[in-house]
Parts: sequence; structure tokens; C-alpha cells
Amino acid sequence: MRIALLRVLAGMAGLLIGCAAYAQAFPTKPIQMVVPYPPGGVDPYARVMMPKMIEVLGQNIVIENRPGANGIIGSREAARAAPDGYTILFATSSTLVGGVFMIKDVNLDPVKDFAPITLMFEPQQVLAVPASLPVNNVKELIDYARKNPGKLSYGSSGIGSVFHLNGELFKQVTGIFMVHIPYGGTGPLARELLAGRIDVAFPALSNVRTFLASGKVKVLALAEAQRYAGLPDVPTIAEIVPGFRKAPSWIAMFAPAGTPRAAIERLHTAIVAGLNAPEVRKYHDDNGSKIMAQGAEQLSAALKGDLERVGKLIKTLDIKP
Repeated sequence: MRIALLRVLAGMAGLLIGCAAYAQAFPTKPIQMVVPYPPGGVDPYARVMMPKMIEVLGQNIVIENRPGANGIIGSREAARAAPDGYTILFATSSTLVGGVFMIKDVNLDPVKDFAPITLMFEPQQVLAVPASLPVNNVKELIDYARKNPGKLSYGSSGIGSVFHLNGELFKQVTGIFMVHIPYGGTGPLARELLAGRIDVAFPALSNVRTFLASGKVKVLALAEAQRYAGLPDVPTIAEIVPGFRKAPSWIAMFAPAGTPRAAIERLHTAIVAGLNAPEVRKYHDDNGSKIMAQGAEQLSAALKGDLERVGKLIKTLDIKP
């Protein structure tokens, strides 16, 4: 009995030593960061934090844009990569929460197929219109929609995205009708809004911030619960339309399921360092996004809770793929 116990303890000690050695050695080659969206959308958020991550890890990070199907295509590729820590996924709730409900035969289970790493940040969501639309606040937008039934359209980055869900929620609480036009990412969405080919959008502030100073795009309200200090005169939607509560909106980092815990922890450390770099904090402050830098357990809880909420929301709003 004593000999058997000693063997077990020796095995456990060897395992711990092996894990520690792995953590110290990892990574030994470049890491691939899959961004399942076109360049110009959330892509800049990934790139701005890369230098500090590279410094901490001591290895290069290569961004691979794999757009398609509201991020599902690239996410599937990442999920099927070797679970060795050398492939990570820069994903949004638009894909892993809303998107999975909107594609038939999605072949992706966000809970089972991924190992959570870091819940990174929450973008500032806004209600925006092109300068050509003759409205200057939410009340005028609602009145205009009622006087012009069936005329307004709103765009999103894809079916099931937070921009899509926020548009449907806005329609529900205001009782207005707008035609939904999905695009293949936030970059195309912003360009169509700027050109006036869609009337309304619910993008992240970072998607339209550069157009505000020129007056080409107007931000009528924030989709958040509180006002943003960077736009102090812009109200929240809920101030004008009580009962509006935006869909879950976060950006996080994942690895394929089965990735060693030591690699997850090492990656999390590098990601948090990247988020806390002064130039990265300034970038987030300028765009109104809230850095969270929470670990795997918090991300897992957020993912499961938001999947439950959005599943019910899609059923209530009768949103079809």
C-alpha cells in the first residue's frame, strides 16, 4: 500500500514538474492569431496589443484574417487546429453567441470546441446614421420611421451579430419597422453607412469615430447603460426609449479545446500585459471601450450565460437564419 502511494505521489510530482517545464518553455515558435473578420473592423484592436504580447512571449504573432459567415468560418478553423497553444482565436460575442444560432449546420459548439483564455474588453456600441438622413436625435428617427413606413434600412456585420440583435431590439421597443441588410463584417458596414446606402446602424464607436469630425456620420445615441465621457452630450438609447438593453457585446481570446492549462495561463499573462500597455489603454479610451482583462473562468461563465440569454432573445424576437 505504502509503495503504491509513493508511486502515485512520484507520478504527480513528475506531472507537476513537466507542466512547470512546459510553461517555462512555451512558446518556442510563432503563434497564429486567427481573426475571423475582414481587416479594418475589430482587426485594429488585435494589432494594437500585439507588440506587448510579442515582447512578453518572446515569439512573433502572425494575424490570419479568415472572414466569412459572421466569423463562423474562421472560428471553425481555429477550433480544429492542434490544441498546443500555437493557434488562438480573437473572437466576438457576435460570432460565438449570436452567430451560432443563425447558421444551419453550424458545426461549432463554442462551449465544447474552445478553451477560454481571456475576456478582453467590451466595445462602445452606438446608434449611428449618415449625414444625409434628416434626423438629429432618436426621437426624430422614430418619428421619421413612422412617417415613412418601410423606407428605412439598418445594416449589420452579419446575421446574429450584436449589430443585428440591437437593431431588432430597437425595433421591438420602438414599434418601428426597418429592413435588415447584413454585410460581411464591420468594415463593409461602416463604408455603406458612410455612403448613405443604409439609413441606420448600431456599430462600435471605433467603426465610425473617424467619420464624426467630418460630419459624415451622426451618432444619435449610445447603446450602453451609461453615457460615455468622450461624447458627454450623446444620450443613451434607454434614456429616450425605456426598456432598451443591448445584446451581449464583448471581445475575447480562445484556444482550441484541449490546449494545455500552462499554455492558457502563459497566453493570458501576455494578453493582459498587452491590454495594459499605455498605448493600448489610450486606444481603448479613445474608442470608449471598457478593458476587462478577466480570466478563463469569467470568460466561460460569460459565454454560457450569454448563449442562454441570446437563445431566448432570438426566439422571442422570432429571428430566423
